[in-house]
Amino acid sequence: MARRRVSIPTGDKRKNIAVYILVIAILSAFALMRGRAVTQQQKSAENAEFQVHVIDVGQGDSILVVADGHAMLIDAAESKASGTILSYLEGQGITSLDVAAATHLHADHIGGFPAVLEKFPPKKCIESDCPEGLLPTSKVYEQYLDAVEASGAEYTVMQAGDTFQLGGATVEALAPVSQDAKDLNDTSLVLRVTYQDVVCLFTGDMERGEEQELLAQGNDLHADFLKVGHHGSDTSSGEDFLAAVQPRYAAISCGIDNSYGHPAQVTLDHLSACAEQVFVTAQDGNILFLYDADTGTSQIVTRKTASK
Repeated sequence: MARRRVSIPTGDKRKNIAVYILVIAILSAFALMRGRAVTQQQKSAENAEFQVHVIDVGQGDSILVVADGHAMLIDAAESKASGTILSYLEGQGITSLDVAAATHLHADHIGGFPAVLEKFPPKKCIESDCPEGLLPTSKVYEQYLDAVEASGAEYTVMQAGDTFQLGGATVEALAPVSQDAKDLNDTSLVLRVTYQDVVCLFTGDMERGEEQELLAQGNDLHADFLKVGHHGSDTSSGEDFLAAVQPRYAAISCGIDNSYGHPAQVTLDHLSACAEQVFVTAQDGNILFLYDADTGTSQIVTRKTASK
């Protein structure tokens, strides 16, 4: 038996067509809005005016700061991580460095500089004021000195209170402040970077004694983003210091299952009491702090690499 056709009145046909067109329009608008949202997210990650990249280098530190296209690399981890750093810089489209900063002279902060400075000769190399009695005698340190000299960069030892510009960002040295440091960690160059209304604090391996000295100076230590001192060790990140910083975001750079037990649980506890979010490279991979100057908003993006 032939299937019976049901005739639809002309008015209903027009109504159904109108509804169909409306549904299609709504779905198209939603897809367009979704596409714009994805595009905006990609734009923020790739083209944010101010960026901080805590590179996942294992047990060590290496942080890329970009302000209006001007780049500063703070530390370069151990020599074995130099390939990771070079690949990361290239992946970010970095072609030159304005500044290479060594927070202090331990191998897990300066070991990768020879390879990095050869590939990306900076305009300026800066480091902390280290007492002569604490200067290393290691081969790593000698190679670092040779690389700085070969780069042809302007070499500057920064004192507390010194400042310079990185694009639209102001970089200020807050420490070292102690005159009688007993350990290289407490010679760490502590940098406060301000871009418009955001502040980032980079503390190297500064330990609690130096934190107290810094607090005694009466500086404004509040920061939106904190690179946690000494890989999250319990020798750093005292409660008084963190209470003064009150970071929105805190980032710890350390290796997976490292022999030092970094980050210490007590440090994580202290951070959880004052920071909105805490990230660890060993778990989260590369940690990106991004600030969009057009909207005045910031975000954290984490990215694990295939090799990690």
